Amino acid sequence: MSRPLRKFLVIHTAGGIGDVLLSTAVVHALHQAYPGSQVDFLCQSRTAAALQDNPEIQELYQWPDRRPHSLGELWHWAKLLRAKRYDASLVLWSNTQVAWLTFLAGIPVRVGQDSRLAYSFLYTHRVRVRSEHGDEETHWSEILLDFVRALGPTPGPPRVRLEISADDRQRAERLLEPLAGSGPLIGFHPFKGPPVPLDRWPLPVFAGWLQALRQQLNARIVVTGSPGEKPYADQIVALAGAEKVLNLAGKTDLATLAAVTQQVDVFVCPDSGPMHVAAAAGARVVGIYALEEDFPQRWAPLTPTARVLRPQPTGCPKGCRKPTCRDFRCYQTVTPQQVVEAVATLWEPRLPPAIE
Repeated sequence: MSRPLRKFLVIHTAGGIGDVLLSTAVVHALHQAYPGSQVDFLCQSRTAAALQDNPEIQELYQWPDRRPHSLGELWHWAKLLRAKRYDASLVLWSNTQVAWLTFLAGIPVRVGQDSRLAYSFLYTHRVRVRSEHGDEETHWSEILLDFVRALGPTPGPPRVRLEISADDRQRAERLLEPLAGSGPLIGFHPFKGPPVPLDRWPLPVFAGWLQALRQQLNARIVVTGSPGEKPYADQIVALAGAEKVLNLAGKTDLATLAAVTQQVDVFVCPDSGPMHVAAAAGARVVGIYALEEDFPQRWAPLTPTARVLRPQPTGCPKGCRKPTCRDFRCYQTVTPQQVVEAVATLWEPRLPPAIE
């Protein structure tokens, strides 16, 4: 290479909170491989909260969420990035516009996905994304580290970072005050994020899990969700009965949610962004992978204190996908007793929550 690599731009302008949060493994690996380097990040505005205040990211750019972007916008961003004189860019989720952006920005070393006729030729270092070539076993964080490996270094185990301030923890403590008492404190996020059609979401199934946790473990339960999910969280709580249940759906931003997961004894959630937030926060996590299209090996909670529930068979008809699923019958194959037992294996009443 013509000059040493000291200034990096990591780009991830698609996916959700969980995807972008796992991308922090790449940021950490770059700092480990290139001590004293500067790493900046370009993400969508809607996922920026996962990267706020990360001390390993010097500058955070927010790419407009709407697509496609005009040629004028693309040229504006190219000029902005060209002025920064980056040595290398790593595009973790490629598309044509972002590939051209790195080229027009004059970044000499450009790492991106191979196998795409429309844009892979624009990258100087091409990565064979394992998940697109039959690999269903490798964790996504390890797949992302292939982008660092393309530059030559051999990264260590992936490390995902999420910053949670003292103010966030205090806010979470105040929100949880109504649940003071005995019994394990269980976080319960009964949603999977877009594009799930919530009008067909199996609310009685989740209510049954909630009831079993409360009855068999004497659990205190805090339900979480987004503002758009709040009406459905209300229905789940109503079906299960509100005793010893606190509904925080619509009342937490990402940082406060992360702080809440730190303070519960166990966090229960289908595979989703909040599950990865909880894992990054150091929580004990029960991840539920009921859909046929779920890949528990690829998307498992990145924490040693986790349990994964994967029914076999899932009960999904062949080719079932969450945007078009009629009834999400697969979640009925996860019994309340299985959820209780998974929580019980992680909960130890003599120890504090697993906070790093």
